[in-house]
Amino acid sequence: MKKKKIVMFGDSLTDYFPMEKLSDIDAEFINSGVAGNTVPEMKARVRYDVLSFRPDIVIMQGGANDFQMSLYRGSKVVAGQLADLGERIRRELPEVKIYIESLYPAYTKRLGNMPSWAKEKSNEEIRRINEEIRRQCKERRIEYVDMYSRLAGEDGELPLQYTVDGIHLTDAAYDIVSGCLHELLRDII
Repeated sequence: MKKKKIVMFGDSLTDYFPMEKLSDIDAEFINSGVAGNTVPEMKARVRYDVLSFRPDIVIMQGGANDFQMSLYRGSKVVAGQLADLGERIRRELPEVKIYIESLYPAYTKRLGNMPSWAKEKSNEEIRRINEEIRRQCKERRIEYVDMYSRLAGEDGELPLQYTVDGIHLTDAAYDIVSGCLHELLRDII
């Protein structure tokens, strides 16, 4: 039986994902993460970085850079762009299974002498974006993956031990993401 082909599609949080954490899953993984990408930039490269591989499964993560930028246009816009991108992939590849991850929590406090990259952002707004992503995924019959609640501490922030700069993840945080992906893929691989 042919191995399933899985494309992980997103921004730096996907780009920096240590793929060896999934090496025990009997599938062909393609990391199509690009640091700094916004959802419109992901859309611009979807043909080459996703569709050309003809994957069986797409795990999409994005929106953090859209939220970080000064041109942030609101939760409905970011969620709508992600869901639209999922629908475009499904139109081109009707048999593909698509998962869209929530935005991850941020650590907004100071990191020693350094301000967090997320210092002017709020996890409350990230939760609003995630609720909108969840709603739009449900409407469009796309699977939503809640990574936020897996990574957030009791205060709703990304715990300090899980981040290098307030946004990007440590190896320990990627262990949690990997565990979630293992659970997700266990029944379909």
